[in-house]
Amino acid sequence: MRYRKRNPDGTFGETVETPGHTEGLPTEIQVLYETIAYMDAEMSAMRDDYTKNHEELAGKIAALEAEVQALKGGGQ
Repeated sequence: MRYRKRNPDGTFGETVETPGHTEGLPTEIQVLYETIAYMDAEMSAMRDDYTKNHEELAGKIAALEAEVQALKGGGQ
């Protein structure tokens, strides 16, 4: 059976032959696999962006909280 190897980044690579199998996957299933791999890569990128934005916002919130505490302490 022929199939496309998966690359470490989640994309499909070269087509390889599995010993003992002669039929490939139907085109519809191959297209589904490629679509799933694409969507998985997109979701991973979105997750990375979300994590980065969350970390940046958490840092800004901590800085603002420290500023508020400094202002409270300085005004008393």
